[in-house]
Amino acid sequence: MPELSRGQELALLQISDIAANSNGALEIIKLVDESKSEGYIWVRLSLETKEYRTGNGVAFRDRERISLHISPAFPFKRPEIFFGHKRFIGTPHVQWGDYICLYQSEETEYDPSDGMFGFFDRVEIWMRAAGKGELDPDDAPLHPPVAYTTSSTTFVARSNTPNALPQDGIWIGRADLRRVRDNRFDIVGWTHLNDWGDTEPGHPIAATILFNKPLASEYPTKVHDLINLVEQAGLSFGLLYSLLKVFSLVGTDEEHAYFVLGAPMRRKAAGEPLKPHLTVWEISPETLRSLRRIVGSKGDDDVARQELAKWMANADTSWCDVLEDRPEIVNRRDTGTLLAGLTDKRIILFGCGALGSAVAEMAIRSGASRLHIVDSGKVKPGILVRQRYSDGDIGLNKASALHVRLKAIGLKCDVTSSGDSLTLQALSRFDHSQWDLVIDATASVKVTHRLELELKTQDLPIPMLSMAVSAAAENGSILVRMPKFGGGPHYIARQAKLQAFAKDADHSLVKAFWPERETLKVFQPEPGCSAPTFIGSVADIDYHAAGLLNVGLSRLGSLEQDSASLDLIAASWLQMGDRRRSMLSYTLQSYARYDEQLHGYTVLRSEIAALDMTGELKRIARTLSDRIETGGLIFGEIDDAHRVVWVDSLSGPPPDSTASETQFLCGTVGTTELNEFKSKTSGRSSRFIGIWHTHPVSRGSPSQDDLRAMLALLHFQNSPPRQVVMLIVGHAATRREESYFLYRRNEFALILRREIQDGGQQ
Repeated sequence: MPELSRGQELALLQISDIAANSNGALEIIKLVDESKSEGYIWVRLSLETKEYRTGNGVAFRDRERISLHISPAFPFKRPEIFFGHKRFIGTPHVQWGDYICLYQSEETEYDPSDGMFGFFDRVEIWMRAAGKGELDPDDAPLHPPVAYTTSSTTFVARSNTPNALPQDGIWIGRADLRRVRDNRFDIVGWTHLNDWGDTEPGHPIAATILFNKPLASEYPTKVHDLINLVEQAGLSFGLLYSLLKVFSLVGTDEEHAYFVLGAPMRRKAAGEPLKPHLTVWEISPETLRSLRRIVGSKGDDDVARQELAKWMANADTSWCDVLEDRPEIVNRRDTGTLLAGLTDKRIILFGCGALGSAVAEMAIRSGASRLHIVDSGKVKPGILVRQRYSDGDIGLNKASALHVRLKAIGLKCDVTSSGDSLTLQALSRFDHSQWDLVIDATASVKVTHRLELELKTQDLPIPMLSMAVSAAAENGSILVRMPKFGGGPHYIARQAKLQAFAKDADHSLVKAFWPERETLKVFQPEPGCSAPTFIGSVADIDYHAAGLLNVGLSRLGSLEQDSASLDLIAASWLQMGDRRRSMLSYTLQSYARYDEQLHGYTVLRSEIAALDMTGELKRIARTLSDRIETGGLIFGEIDDAHRVVWVDSLSGPPPDSTASETQFLCGTVGTTELNEFKSKTSGRSSRFIGIWHTHPVSRGSPSQDDLRAMLALLHFQNSPPRQVVMLIVGHAATRREESYFLYRRNEFALILRREIQDGGQQ
């Protein structure tokens, strides 16, 4: 008796327990039998099958002999189970005629903790399914047949098989191949024999026969058995022989030839029509030389014919390893994920740095059909710690180097690149009808302003994402602009900042992305001469790149076409004590848009400012009369770079203001304190920029009193502003109209000089 391991002793104990409590259904014929495999043992059993037979499935005898092959590593290595005969050869999930395939995935379905008890539960399930004929049920994917690989050559099936397989015949042609390396080919297309013009198409090929009926569940190991198999499926020996001779003429004397066999034995979901299962038969150069000699001699080379006959009678079949990547039978591993939303998308990516290089690879792997990457920077030694470049890329343009890396992945995507500067031209270089998404991963203030500038004068009919990380890569931000939103990333970030300071000013994420200037520390990899950047590892960056991209894609599916969003996300390792505090989200709507009357600026007025105005108009109408002029202060920002006036909020009249039906004089009491409050609570983004008042029954045109008020603001006070905005709400009592005017200090100085020169007559 062989020496038993502790695991094998456990197996025998459990088998004995199962048999003793089976009421005779499981009998032990021989508990321990020697095996030729070192350390293994056999257990011979008899299993009662009457409860499994239904007349529709496998024709079991009353009792079936089964044998277990048990490793010394049991229970951590599962047992193997065999029938005591080969009567069930050809039955699904019975390999080599006697081996029972119990598990679709041993990794997930076999639990060592269950031992023999769980194993025999699985045997019970298999036997019942076999007795009912449901080993490959109609409502499940089919288990593929088996061809035992003996060749070192691998084929990857990329291209779906032809759609129109004959119902009463056989498809004959060739598989068009792409050689990836010496022992690997990709199947990239199919050409029917009728469409085959040149026997040398310029790329490798393989003879192909696609049958319209299933073949064996186990493919033959001998050439003569394979010939018999295809004859039974409807392909005559004469036609097979002719195909072999034709394809022997392709290639060199030292190359193998390949024969693809396909039979409808696969599907990936219930109810789908059967698709061909592909196997590839490899034919040796020696056999091909014999076939060539026969063709060259027109059949008169007796030695070659004898060599071929000997090969057909005695040779082993050589099957190649076939790896499937055909969409018709393979489910993508990222199906249903957020990133799967990039499948077949055409994407423009700005920035090939830490975030950008990671996002580019994610887009490629997600099935993007087209990717254009833009970056004018070069690969420097220090960035290798967190960006997708290698030592050989140092000194090269980032976009060009990343382009090469992405192409080397080998996935089907049209990748192009540009080393142009995005600060000079960004969106305007593209025909947006040819793209589906823009991703800005530059984290560049200059690029943000370039995008904002271009979006003032052109539409962007596709969504845009913009992502960045904080100074220590502890937090990430993802900005989403939908096609009909009224501004760009600078606009969105400013609006989001106002919301953030209004609702979450003390939150660590708000402080991380809008720090006080005096607390802002600059990190330079090369102190004194390198551009400032952030501190962060490749793990930090990959975490943020993936997470931010997922959040952005989720937003694309939920936002309205005229809205935008900004999400701030803390790294999971920072907020483990309070998950509710790990993310802030802001959804934004466009400000109302007006034309400024004097300088052609764009005025963007918030809904909050509109509510402030409405509230004051109702107050004055309720307390005095809607014919009384009223007004107050304007808070926002004047952006000369983008020629924009932001009107974020309005105040009512200071307490020392005076108002009548013909005049409103804005007071000053408390205005300094109010301005400081507005500035502080907006992160210094919104402050006093001007005054507003109403014309209850007339249009919103400046009067002499209005101009004198502007003159006083710009010249006759301590530390006067350089420019101020005046809003006149015309016809405020009936149909409210907003008119905006930007006045500058130097312009009033010019008017004053002209009045003096003309003797005071103007």
